Amino acid sequence: MPAINGCFFCFFRRQFLLFFFLAFSAIWQVQAQSTALFNDSILATVKVWVSSDSLAWLYANPLNNNYLRADMVYEDGIWSDTVRSVGFRLRGNTSRFSRKKSFKISFNTFQSGRRYQGVKKFNLNGQHNDPTLVREKFFYHLWNKAGMPERRTVFVKLMVNDLYMGLYTGLEELDKDWLQRTMGENGGNLFKCTYPADMVYLGPDQQAYKQVPSSSSTGGRAYSLETNEAEDDYTGLVQLAAMLQSPVTASFPQNIQGILDVPMVLKALALDVSAGNWDNYSYNKNNYFLYQHQGSAQFRFISYDTDNTFGVDWVNRNWATRSISAWPNNGEPRPLVKKLLEYSPYRELFYSQLDSINRYLIHPDSCFPWLDHAKSHILQAVEADSFRTLDYGYSLSDFHLGFVGTVDGHTPYGIKPFLQLRRQSTDAQLAVLNAISLMVNSIRPYPNPFTDVLIVPDPGSKVEKIELQDILGHLFHPQIERTNSGGDFLIQAGDISPGFYLLKIHLKGGGFLTCPLIRKDGI
Repeated sequence: MPAINGCFFCFFRRQFLLFFFLAFSAIWQVQAQSTALFNDSILATVKVWVSSDSLAWLYANPLNNNYLRADMVYEDGIWSDTVRSVGFRLRGNTSRFSRKKSFKISFNTFQSGRRYQGVKKFNLNGQHNDPTLVREKFFYHLWNKAGMPERRTVFVKLMVNDLYMGLYTGLEELDKDWLQRTMGENGGNLFKCTYPADMVYLGPDQQAYKQVPSSSSTGGRAYSLETNEAEDDYTGLVQLAAMLQSPVTASFPQNIQGILDVPMVLKALALDVSAGNWDNYSYNKNNYFLYQHQGSAQFRFISYDTDNTFGVDWVNRNWATRSISAWPNNGEPRPLVKKLLEYSPYRELFYSQLDSINRYLIHPDSCFPWLDHAKSHILQAVEADSFRTLDYGYSLSDFHLGFVGTVDGHTPYGIKPFLQLRRQSTDAQLAVLNAISLMVNSIRPYPNPFTDVLIVPDPGSKVEKIELQDILGHLFHPQIERTNSGGDFLIQAGDISPGFYLLKIHLKGGGFLTCPLIRKDGI
């Protein structure tokens, strides 16, 4: 009898230890040791294992969005994390039919609420259109530097069932976690907008907007609600479209700013112009998100899918020299930008944002080192990437040429020459527009550009206050005094950063006057 009890105890202990081990293993699989998922200083490897039958089905059904069960290992050079039962599927539009596919990994499909390194989903873009494989990530680098809601991206190597699939851009999902991190809340409505989402007013019936079909390969709505799907409430979107239809009267700025973050839209447009991003809202009514912030009720504008940039062209346009004042598609309505640009202070703000981005953000001294580092960082992974050659026959020489010269018909510019020509063209156009503005505006401050001191002639009306506004919408109240000769205003502005500003003179009794200014580096 004692022996039986002892065997029973041993059996119970083994079962307990086995249960503990399995439970601990399950926990271990979702508690990452690595923290490098978006660490640009390393080139990690993502390994996916999926059954051969499932993988064959995935490739045979490219438009299906069902997740297949797979296992993932993430190796950052120090840690190797295993995550069991992740979801794995194709993603994208044209890339679903390319030889080099793009993928999405979901950590919460088969285990609700699970995250890996803080994210529920991780996108892997193959960049099959881009011989350099860096354009999309470079755009988001500039997007982040411009102070827009951060888009976290990273280069990774992808292996599926031990087959090297090549170099990929890993991107954070735009979901509620991203909203909370970048917007400080996530309860508002997030709309994913794809072609032909032109924001034209279709009347007060929400159903009209829900019935606009997306032209994407997987279909769905052009204005797709990504959060609060059960409520399916398009009230805010309809209100925004209606506001964009209204005439530009004295009440327009107050009304539109109540529902739209205007500086954010204009800055996004300025970034598109500087980067040659045409597969966007303003030209192609495509590839943007609108999020209605609960706290302010304002819609925020977010660009995405930015690989057709920096010289890539599919519609026979020269994006390096295109007019900055006629950047949107001229033959079609684009009220989300065209209506804003009808209002002269907003138009001047757009030019000011564009000037600062053009002078500093895409200056060769600023962005060429990033490009050189990125190229060196990914070179070995690119050399081993045979899948990048399958769609357009891009060779390793084409990879190098893509940074400095013409590769093929849809890549007529290398990234660097595109940026140089885009800057030159924008500089010349802004100089003309600034000259016109000074001729027609009753305010002619001088010198302009200025370094430390600016003189503003008396506008002939009683002045309440004078402000300077930068590209982020921040207001500055510089030291101001009257000169001894005729009552002109002397502005001491040497402590503000170089860049493009908007001079705003508020008049007593209402109204204000504006003029663009350039604050240059002192000598």
